[in-house]
Order: sequence, then structure tokens, then C-alpha cells
Amino acid sequence: MSCVIRALNLSFRYQNGEPALSELSLAVHQHEKVGVIGPSGAGKTTFFWHLNGLLKPTSGCIEVLDRPLSEHKNVNEVRRHVALTFQQVNDQIFCSSVWEEIAFGPKNLGWSKQKVDETVERWLTYFNLKDVSHRPPHHLSGGQKRSVALAAAMAMEPQLLILDEPANDLDHRNRRKLITYLKDIQIAIMVASHDLYFISEVTKRCILMGSGRIVADKPTVELIHDEDTLRQYGMEAIKM
Repeated sequence: MSCVIRALNLSFRYQNGEPALSELSLAVHQHEKVGVIGPSGAGKTTFFWHLNGLLKPTSGCIEVLDRPLSEHKNVNEVRRHVALTFQQVNDQIFCSSVWEEIAFGPKNLGWSKQKVDETVERWLTYFNLKDVSHRPPHHLSGGQKRSVALAAAMAMEPQLLILDEPANDLDHRNRRKLITYLKDIQIAIMVASHDLYFISEVTKRCILMGSGRIVADKPTVELIHDEDTLRQYGMEAIKM
């Protein structure tokens, strides 16, 4: 199975010199579903932001579809393959309407008007957003905003979808709908969450991060029950 993304000895320091990632290596393959867990400040979001070019590593490199990220023509090419939804959804939505939000990526990729229209309609329908397609996304509920951000990401037809705390602000019904969708999705995903029950339902593989490193990489069903390992990082395992 081919590799969608690979991080090789990835390190990153903030401008003040504080280390955020340290010699981190990881590969994610096509159709693989990977959970990312760890305490706040472990480096999960920083790692995610490197994977589609929002941050540049201090050292090490990232390969997207077996090519160094730097060899891709531009950042839109990378984000076509690696779509990211932010932890704070309000930081991601910026267009004047839901329709325009979903269309933004495809338009920037130079797709025909017909293909853009068909893509937007497809995801409006899938996420039950047609009735609010004309509304500014900032005026929607938290759950609807999450749906808009996910629809906009999927409209790019990525090969890897990265979600940072995607269940934030979701009620039970929308959380369950998101779980069902992510279980059925036919592309690779990486999802970070403090909710181990959510991770257990969505992923088959799980990595634990601590202090900018990967400290465990196991089948999800093993890691979420590993009391000794999780306790070291201030996390509570799911009881058997």
C-alpha cells in the first residue's frame, strides 16, 4: 500500500527557541485511519500544521505522495492532497456564504464552473447544508460550522484528511453522524482528539505524542486500554 504522507526526523522550534517537535517520524498509508492523542501541549496541532505546509520544519522533511513537500508546485497542490480542519473552526471559515466556503478550494484549483457547482452541491447535500447554503458560515451553529469546514475540506478531493479535535462543539447527534462518516470515508485520515471513545470508534491505529515526540504507536484497541503508558502522560485509559 502506497504512502500518502511521511514525516522524516521532523523537528521544529518556535521563534523564541522553544522546541515543539523533536526528531518525529511517521508514515500514513492510503485508506489508513490514524488517531493522534496526547496531553495539551504535546505538539499535535503543530505537527498537523506541518503536514500541509502551514509551518516549515526547523529540520527534517515531509513527503507528500513520495515527493518532498518542497518539490510540489505550490501550497495549493499540497492542500489538494492533504486537507486540514482546524481545532478552532472559526479560524478556518472566512467566505461570505456556505456555498462560497465550499467552492473556494475547487475554484483555486482552476476547476471548471460545472465541476465546481457539482462538487459544492454534492457536499451541501451530504452534510445537510442546502438550506443554509446562502448564509454566512459565522452565523451558523457550532455543529453546522464543523460540517461546513469538513465539506470544504472534502471538496478538494484529498487523499488525506486531517482533523484537529473535530468533535468539539458537537451535540450527540452530530457527533454520531461525524463518526459514521469518518468510518465510511475511503481516504486516509488522521484525527486528534482527547476523546478516546471517539478515537476508538474511528481509527484502527493510534499514536501517542508527548513533548513533541511520538512515544507510542500501536493498534488503537491496545493503546486506549494501556493504563500504564497513558497515565505517564496524564491520560485515563478506557476500562476493559
